[in-house]
Amino acid sequence: MLSPAQIDQFNTRGFCVLERAMSPQQLSSVRTAADELVKATVNGEPYPPSYLREGETYGAINKSSRLFFSNRCEHFPGFEAFVKGELVAAIARDLLGPNVFLFNEQVVVKAPRHGDSFAWHQDSGYVRFKHRAFLTLWCALDDATRHNGTVYLIPRDLRKETTVAAHEWEENGSNLVGYRGTEHGEMIEVAAGSIVAFSSLTMHRTGANNTDRPRRALVCQYSAEPLLRPETGRPQNRATRVPVMAAN
Repeated sequence: MLSPAQIDQFNTRGFCVLERAMSPQQLSSVRTAADELVKATVNGEPYPPSYLREGETYGAINKSSRLFFSNRCEHFPGFEAFVKGELVAAIARDLLGPNVFLFNEQVVVKAPRHGDSFAWHQDSGYVRFKHRAFLTLWCALDDATRHNGTVYLIPRDLRKETTVAAHEWEENGSNLVGYRGTEHGEMIEVAAGSIVAFSSLTMHRTGANNTDRPRRALVCQYSAEPLLRPETGRPQNRATRVPVMAAN
């Protein structure tokens, strides 16, 4: 699926970009799901999570005009077919190895003019036990630019830099922060349907949405093995082997 140059960039810089990787049908399906999720929340009838972590219940998370919808894909066949399908599995196999498990999926919508930025962090910072680094696919559902809150990444040589920084929640609890230095990182501007693939060890953030339209993105994450909680031996989140859905 990926070229040798893309794989080398991922290993030596912590990320690579797949321009317009989603088919028009895939992009339309996930966009429709994002819009339906927002609509349901506004109407006070949000879709419940289709997958719950052990002992937890939760709904849409609203943080300063950013909406996060985790684990809703089973409500939308086209959305589910994408996050469990062959395209993402092929990307993950190239970067993780032959075994691929869906770990998490989340739609993120930043409101127009008010969609705040997201602080520097590593996705591994959210997993509070030792684990093998996993893969994040940041899928742009709209053209992602410096103006509407695209993703920024700090390059990292994954062959040498394997540590997870100490992360702390901001006082208001809205952001988990793993870096407060002066590094600006690399801004990634991509067309809708493009995928930014990066390691859970790669420090990244997103900017604010200063445009008059919502900025929609899908974050789906894959691991080479189930991430099991040491105290229970049960999965931290999902542990669904992919692909399980036919390509669409």
